[in-house]
Amino acid sequence: MGNTFYFDWELRLMELFQTADSPVVNAIAQFFSFISEELLLIVIIGFFYWSYDKETGKRVSMTFMTALSCGTLVKGAVMRRRPYMDNESVKCLRPAHSDGDIMDVSAQGYSFPSSHAGMSSSLYGSLAVCYINIVWKIIGVIIPLCVGLSRVYIGVHYPTDVLTGWLIGTAALGIISFLYKKIKNRTVIYCIITAATLPGLFYCRDSEYFNVLGIMIGFAASFIFEEKYVSFENTRSISASVLRVIGGVLVFFIVSTLIKLPFSAEFRESATAGAFALRSFRYAAAVFCAMGLFPILFGKVKLLRGETVSATPSDTVSVRKH
Repeated sequence: MGNTFYFDWELRLMELFQTADSPVVNAIAQFFSFISEELLLIVIIGFFYWSYDKETGKRVSMTFMTALSCGTLVKGAVMRRRPYMDNESVKCLRPAHSDGDIMDVSAQGYSFPSSHAGMSSSLYGSLAVCYINIVWKIIGVIIPLCVGLSRVYIGVHYPTDVLTGWLIGTAALGIISFLYKKIKNRTVIYCIITAATLPGLFYCRDSEYFNVLGIMIGFAASFIFEEKYVSFENTRSISASVLRVIGGVLVFFIVSTLIKLPFSAEFRESATAGAFALRSFRYAAAVFCAMGLFPILFGKVKLLRGETVSATPSDTVSVRKH
């Protein structure tokens, strides 16, 4: 299942990278793969949204989801197999999904483009755009670069996967910046980005797409709901920030777990329309509860309220206008 194609130089470069195989290099590669994992990036978004700077959190999440959804749509159309699946000279040093057979395309997903490269360049790059600060600008370049190289080194992506992922992440930055300048109504922006994800319904038949679709719907619905009915304030209290992040993550996992409990594992993992619909609904509901409903408690529970501030960051950090 899937397609195999690559340039000869890609294979040679991957083989060269893997000659550096050692415990130290492996640990570094594992670290950069970890800091570009979808869950951690969503936690980072959650910190900015729930605690530090709500408007930056919304903008970064829209940039992140634009890159993630575009990458997923391309993956579903191209269906490129992982490098190690068709080349014995390439080793898989860290599978994309540790809970599945590394040779099973349905378990490991497709290779082109690199979601990690796209997600890291869009998220860290978006923070570099929002904050006029040399530290963030360095982070916005160095982390995506190292993430991309690590994905090639561990054998799960061809170099062109990574290059395309970087391109998609950079394009997402430009798209969101353009929309924010041209459209004042943020609800319209959320709806545009969500609608752009829908074409995958006609041809994507992998669980990753339906996960992403659900997350996108959840984010959009949460931000619309928050702006209309909640309007919570940010906080500079460390304890309140920690509790908000922990609470939001717990809400997400609890809701996600409760929704899937009535259904068998066999059904949830099947490639059926019902299973795909359940995935999208589960992620949309979990994100909405965590991002839309949970913040209602910020103004009602003292421990979550802490020292409240306006939606803009402190004066110690220069910020671009949203």
